Amino acid sequence: MVFPSKKDQWITVLLWGISIIGFFIPLITGNGLSILLILPLIVFLLWFWFATDYRIIGEKLKIRYGPVRQTINIKEIEVVFQAKKNPLAAAPALSLDRIVLHCGKFNVTSISPLDKQQFLQALIAINPHIKMEKSLKQSLS
Repeated sequence: MVFPSKKDQWITVLLWGISIIGFFIPLITGNGLSILLILPLIVFLLWFWFATDYRIIGEKLKIRYGPVRQTINIKEIEVVFQAKKNPLAAAPALSLDRIVLHCGKFNVTSISPLDKQQFLQALIAINPHIKMEKSLKQSLS
């Protein structure tokens, strides 16, 4: 099952704005060499936009965030709670509407599935022992 990432409007404007400006400024100034240097950076930046999702395959959660890959054993997820909306927090998410998956002592990951309710139901179906914040539990009812 594939769950795309929720995408906040401000992140959309930021990623696409930087990419478009980075592409057109060298064209306007007539510096062809710059476009060759900037184009790989633009592709790298947009890689995050087009390749951020969360896949449940068997008992594994596979997180794709551009070039970054992470795999979590769903049976090891202990607690899920709503993340605080901090734009400076590094997370494989394109939205500030994140949930935090706590696995073991030090493994904590924040993600932002577009359909949070369906995503959480899929996790619970595999691991019914996951503890959940009250507000998230209520959204499943």
